[in-house]
Amino acid sequence: MSTEGVASVAVVGSYNHGLTMSVPDIPVPGETVLGGDFEEGVGGKGSNQAVAAARLGADATFVGRVGDDRFADDALALWDEEGVTAAVERVPDTHTGVGFVVVEESGENAIAVAPGANARLDGEAVRAASDAVADADVALAQLEIEDEPVAAVAELAAETDTEFVLNPAPARELPADLLSGVDVLTPNRTEANVLTGHPPDADREPAALARDLLDRGPEAVVLTLGGDGALVVTDESETRVPPVEVDVVDTTGAGDAFNAGFAVARGEGADLVTAAEFGCRAGALACTDYEVVPALPDREAVEGLAGETQ
Repeated sequence: MSTEGVASVAVVGSYNHGLTMSVPDIPVPGETVLGGDFEEGVGGKGSNQAVAAARLGADATFVGRVGDDRFADDALALWDEEGVTAAVERVPDTHTGVGFVVVEESGENAIAVAPGANARLDGEAVRAASDAVADADVALAQLEIEDEPVAAVAELAAETDTEFVLNPAPARELPADLLSGVDVLTPNRTEANVLTGHPPDADREPAALARDLLDRGPEAVVLTLGGDGALVVTDESETRVPPVEVDVVDTTGAGDAFNAGFAVARGEGADLVTAAEFGCRAGALACTDYEVVPALPDREAVEGLAGETQ
């Protein structure tokens, strides 16, 4: 658990080597477009959130799997450089996860992922790293891994005082017993629609959407609304968190930065709304630069932005 105000955050999830290309417009099916800049680098929602948590001042641990290739070497070097404790096994004869990202001039993006070693992260592997979850203030997971390891995180967190935050991205329908083990669910609108069995682009009122999710088991829902901020919903209350105005360059890492910021603030003892406000500032700053890891803000930047918006 945290000491002297430092949050302990255990992130269970994916590492993906990122391949990113800029394009004038995201192509439609069957269309080929000529891109511009190309970058190759580190990524994956789980790893991104662990790195972001470390930059925001947390004692961060990442639990995951990588392959037996040069991409895994890059991952291990990243975690060492960023001060993230890596509870990670290299899986032989398996490639490290890979993510392909296209970013259009407006800052919008489209992403495809080949899971590779991430698909080999199972419940047994999570339980083998049980101390990382048990010793954390907050355990944070996403859905670039299978249901089994996510459920294992929920079970381990329930046995301790660890709060379990699930970022359901990329979204898929989840078993009811898994959702009932979540303390805080942090979807965006698209993900919330999918989780409730609606088309991803369904035009549903945010509060009703969040309450629909709340009825499925989580203790709280923090619905992220992009440029409209966030909505924090519990059985007792609904609180709108205003957006943070920045010059948007690339939205790719905003969700990862938000979730890391939220988890770090919760680990430091912040209430749900204050934690969502901190997450919104972290997410906004992540939109001001290209790629994900280079754009993840540090604590000083987030606190500086807080001063500017007061």
